[in-house]
Amino acid sequence: MASNFPHIILTGGPRERGRQHGEAAGKQIRVSLDLYAKLFNVYAALSWEDAKKKALRFEDSIAKYLPDALEEMQGIAEGCGLGYGDILALNCRSELMFALPDGCSTLALLPEQANGKTILAQTWDWLIECRPATVILEIHQEPLPTILTVSEAGMVGGKGINSSGLGVCLNALSVGRGQIGIPLHILYRGILNSKSISNALNRLTSPKRAGTGSFTIGSAAGVVLSFEYTPDNFDVIMAEKEPLCHTNHYLSPLFTGEDTLKASLPCTFIRYNMLRRQTLNHAEQFSMEDVWTIFSNHVNFPDSICSHEDPEDAPMSRFCTIYGVAMDLAAKAMWVTNANPCEGPAYPFYLKP
Repeated sequence: MASNFPHIILTGGPRERGRQHGEAAGKQIRVSLDLYAKLFNVYAALSWEDAKKKALRFEDSIAKYLPDALEEMQGIAEGCGLGYGDILALNCRSELMFALPDGCSTLALLPEQANGKTILAQTWDWLIECRPATVILEIHQEPLPTILTVSEAGMVGGKGINSSGLGVCLNALSVGRGQIGIPLHILYRGILNSKSISNALNRLTSPKRAGTGSFTIGSAAGVVLSFEYTPDNFDVIMAEKEPLCHTNHYLSPLFTGEDTLKASLPCTFIRYNMLRRQTLNHAEQFSMEDVWTIFSNHVNFPDSICSHEDPEDAPMSRFCTIYGVAMDLAAKAMWVTNANPCEGPAYPFYLKP
């Protein structure tokens, strides 16, 4: 049985890769665009036309940081018959809604905890309408690493792995402000374009960042960290003796006084607590089956690690787990559910040699 998420292979130069993306995922891109047009209006009082205008302010920063990303966006627009501004706005969507309370739960395991494997895994909690907009992208871009991501259609960056043995997950965070700089979906791509974890860190520390978040990054060699950032500062939390867990509040004391998302998403503390308790009380080596068991936890249902829609919430606030993703960095393998982790199964995708 195959995953419901299309697996799209992209080759050639950036414009051509974009065209292939747009042609193969035009239906999914339109689903995503329709949803964000509604969300911009509800959460940021922005019409879609105004959102496109505001997104153009990020264009120069992206051009200096990763010009190929803009070329890919041009190609995506051509391939699906939409405007370039539509695709740019999608890729800047997090920065156009700085305090949007989407939730995720992330777990990272060191080789000494997982039978010699470096494992990154997370849930992505968002609106159920995003599930049919999700795609698996396999991006061949020599001489840069080949990339395998799970993302919203039309995005040039997402959660995933690369052929150099790096992987990345994301947790949304907020300090309620931002600036013109590099959007997080472009930072995703900067990470996965890197051939080492130190190079990936440099791609995060050197540019002017537009917003906030926490990237959990790992390498097949067994280095795991969370990079928490604001527009003007960052901190790095290294995994050492324990599994690294993250949800949607800042862990670094540098930022706890600025944290604004924790007030609107208090379940972040419960999910973090349950991740910690399940991992610290696990006496054996972790298997992938253990990871999916952890992500199927329903303590504090429906606002649990495995999150489900709450009918008492407003329609545009009924967040739930869209998918779970787990990565074995040495094997260059990624498993993705196309439903809640409790419903399974997880479908495998591989970066071939």
